Amino acid sequence: MIRYLVCVVISCCTVSSSWASCMVDGKSKQNIFITVEGKEPILWEDVKTDIRQLVLPNGFKLGVKIEPATAEKYRELMKQTSSKGFDELVKINLYDMDASSPKLLSTTWGGANSEQGFGPRGGANRVNAMGQQVTMLFHKPACVTADSVSTPK
Repeated sequence: MIRYLVCVVISCCTVSSSWASCMVDGKSKQNIFITVEGKEPILWEDVKTDIRQLVLPNGFKLGVKIEPATAEKYRELMKQTSSKGFDELVKINLYDMDASSPKLLSTTWGGANSEQGFGPRGGANRVNAMGQQVTMLFHKPACVTADSVSTPK
């Protein structure tokens, strides 16, 4: 029940935040709501492609880099599956930031609107080095603007 309530609150916060960004500039922005072991909710808004750092409660310095999928990635997937389309994807890279330079721990692909888990119990990828389970809720709204609904001339 608590997990359900947390998910509802997370969804409402993420959706309202993203909705506000659509209203400001009409642009869709990637947001991530992060929990560690189901606690410590953190919202990262308008996530760019640089590495962002999060220090887990156990002291592990986790680096997270999110990149949009390229046209090449979609072509590769379409060729492999003979599908005509896919939901929007992001590349998720996790790093150990404790080293002198970031050490890549995990790379995977997930939906721009999805839930992904990482850590010793698995999920999208098992990453034992983190020592704690991290859940990331990705949200990227499709913004409707006046230009996108204007009547044809």
